[in-house]
Amino acid sequence: MQPDSERLLDTFLTLIRFNTPSRSEKPAMDWVESYLSQIGFTVTFDDAGEKLGGNVGNLMAFKPGSVKEAPGIFFSSHLDTVEATPDLEIQIDGDVISSKSDTILGADDKCGVAPILEAMTLLFESKEPHGDIQLLLTICEEIGLQGAKRLDPKHINAKYGFVLDAGPPVGNLTCASPGQNSLKIKIIGKPAHAGAAPEEGISAIQAAANAVAEMKLGRIDAETTANIGIIHGGTGRNIIPAEVTLIGEARSRDAEKLKLQTQHMVQTFEQEATRLGARAEISVTQEYGSYRLSESDPVVLLAAAAAKAAGLPCALVESGGGSDANIFNGHGVPTVVLATGMEAIHTHDELCRRSDMEKDARWIVEIVRQAAASAG
Repeated sequence: MQPDSERLLDTFLTLIRFNTPSRSEKPAMDWVESYLSQIGFTVTFDDAGEKLGGNVGNLMAFKPGSVKEAPGIFFSSHLDTVEATPDLEIQIDGDVISSKSDTILGADDKCGVAPILEAMTLLFESKEPHGDIQLLLTICEEIGLQGAKRLDPKHINAKYGFVLDAGPPVGNLTCASPGQNSLKIKIIGKPAHAGAAPEEGISAIQAAANAVAEMKLGRIDAETTANIGIIHGGTGRNIIPAEVTLIGEARSRDAEKLKLQTQHMVQTFEQEATRLGARAEISVTQEYGSYRLSESDPVVLLAAAAAKAAGLPCALVESGGGSDANIFNGHGVPTVVLATGMEAIHTHDELCRRSDMEKDARWIVEIVRQAAASAG
């Protein structure tokens, strides 16, 4: 059961030609709904799009299996892209697909979606027995996993999950991913004329700068990172700035380390603001929790055995970023991230390889087979 290379390529090209920034995924979702309906899936949508101000919800597709004892499994990818692609020009050079225009390609995450569709088509054509299969194609992943966050866990009809949303080499399994806290900090000082009476003012920017200078940022340790990514404040070069707003984050694969780093950042802003006579207003939001799977977890064993059967070298890796798998694991459904062919993501040099998408399609088929075999 080998992927149809030309069909898989056509599916991928069709998907990336849809312009689908977050909240605008409907054209691609409608096409995928039609595709899946023709190969035996029942397709429904939730109300996540309505909640997020978008034009479509998460797609949930289900096909009952004939191997009743097999564990139900789901495959997932997201259909939004990190930015719009209205002027996308596609370039194919041998095995490599890239953007000839000054845009992203959209391989993140459509080179995850396309192999899923190809694998499901192969299983449909072969009529090979399998267990229950669910597909969860999400919206608004690129703006903080917002689609997955709003997917009601009661709609997940699977024991194990597989999210295709990591870079090569295909065969790698992401078994650990950090939790993330976002921080919004407003420093409030006192305005004054910067030339006539600077001593009457309290510079919010100075207080913020002192805090950032004192703060542990960047790589904290092997599991933990922190960053201040946005600073906005001041009203004029000749006015002592009364307010400045900063947006930052902390991440760690260890929940206690994440807590401590977040506390450190909050306390540093508060201390430096107080030292200058300003005050800090800080809000902390948990964006998602961390997860860690071991090499002995059934979902990892299943994916690793399938990789071997597909002729793929398999390695367990840990990630510094989050994915929808963080949300699914948080719901208690063991979910691992499968590597895809996406490279240089979130840049206009993004590319993917046809051969990697074919490997993913084979891997997905083998996961379905391994799940069915485990019933015996």
